Amino acid sequence: MGIGPAGYMNQKTLGLTLPMARKVWRATFGEGFDFEELDRLTHAFFSRYYAEKGVPVKPGLYELLDYLKGHHYKIAVASSTQEAEVRKYLTEADVLSYFDAVVGGDRLPASKPAPDIYLKACSELGELPENCMALEDSRNGLLSAIRAGLKAVMIPDQWQPDDEIQALLYAKCGRLDEVIGLLEKEKTG
Repeated sequence: MGIGPAGYMNQKTLGLTLPMARKVWRATFGEGFDFEELDRLTHAFFSRYYAEKGVPVKPGLYELLDYLKGHHYKIAVASSTQEAEVRKYLTEADVLSYFDAVVGGDRLPASKPAPDIYLKACSELGELPENCMALEDSRNGLLSAIRAGLKAVMIPDQWQPDDEIQALLYAKCGRLDEVIGLLEKEKTG
């Protein structure tokens, strides 16, 4: 696209809805930036990737979901991605049936780091935010969860928390199934 290596843009837009990501791209590369072409190329890449390798699943996902359902926790997905796309990926990973609610970023006007998506997910679960835990891997997602009043748990992936975010976390786990220990500790503590 004539912009050179732009992998760093992933960090700048991680956890944002598509309209918010477009603003960041245009602010970086100018109003004339062809976001539609980038979107087309991105979708083509991921379509090929998922067709060849399947939807990637983070380590410990199945163990955590089995534990949560087995212990009667309510579970929601609060993603900046469009809801239809989230549901498609959850279906392809064979985990959609675990979730009581799925909230996509296209359902709300404000994107992460605003608290709206987590407040909506809590509402759909019929739970108060302070009684909920959010598992996140991005700065925007963590800020969204914290601002909504949830217990924010960092599961690092492409981004590592800075000191500011680290101080706000409820916990940090290396894998999803490590969250089981946190929940067990909460029950006994």
